[in-house]
Amino acid sequence: MLDELRSLKEQLLFQGKFEHTEFNNIVIAGMGGSGIAGSIFAEIYDKSPIEVISDYTVPSYVNSDTLFIAISYSGNTEETISAYRGAERKGAQTAAITSGGMLAKICRNSLLIPSGLQPRSALGYMLVPLILSLIEDASKDLREASRVVENIDSSNDRIREDAKNLVLAKKLPVIMGFKPFESVAYRWQTQFNENSKLLAFSSSFPELDHNQIMALENSYGKENLAFYYFSGSSGKVKERIKFTIDLTGIEAKQIPVEGNSRIAQVMHLVHYGDYFSYYAALERKVEPMDVTTIEKLKKLLSQF
Repeated sequence: MLDELRSLKEQLLFQGKFEHTEFNNIVIAGMGGSGIAGSIFAEIYDKSPIEVISDYTVPSYVNSDTLFIAISYSGNTEETISAYRGAERKGAQTAAITSGGMLAKICRNSLLIPSGLQPRSALGYMLVPLILSLIEDASKDLREASRVVENIDSSNDRIREDAKNLVLAKKLPVIMGFKPFESVAYRWQTQFNENSKLLAFSSSFPELDHNQIMALENSYGKENLAFYYFSGSSGKVKERIKFTIDLTGIEAKQIPVEGNSRIAQVMHLVHYGDYFSYYAALERKVEPMDVTTIEKLKKLLSQF
């Protein structure tokens, strides 16, 4: 797993792109570690309407003006393949990002990426083609992202200490994000789930101030939660974070963000969370790469 984590800096320099023509909207389909690439991209990209789906079906508006992108690292994710076939029936322009499998066989416009990783560890290979194919002049930002990620590889004692404190206190992590880091907060949650085998929760400002703030103040069990939020907020969001912490009395640790470009900042926080969940797994003495229960579920579903 550590080798896979350290491969992200090289992944961010991947040069793969897929072909496309003009479109009016984008739909990206993907599940789990593959789907998060679409969610992160949707917060970076703002040139046209974009929706990320994690289901068997596609929205009814999908038509010939839609660019539909299926992302499945294995190429065999049943929900993504089903959505792809639905988009194809509706006449959408289609593309796929995959390491092989059924998806590579049925989609002629497939970009093949390197295989052999856990899907959640191949985020760069799945995200970079979206960026290079759909955002102009992004190579400089990707190079910066690779540098800030490499900095974490070189120096992460602080992250390991955070993970040790979390596990020793036997607390569950709650990650509070804000745009453009809502999907990053969710990535942290899923990495704690899969790598650390810990329940974790994510939410985002300003929405959480319209509901969850009441639970933060009064819920039983909040003493068993460890709260984290990202630096880099400004304006009203920055005020909301401060006031929320003051009003509810929670202890929340700020996670620093590095980088000048949005892509670099996003990937810095992603990589920070990846290491955090990895070190939490080591502290708990659980195998971070083990996803046996997910595989058992897939086997059961394949029988129907």
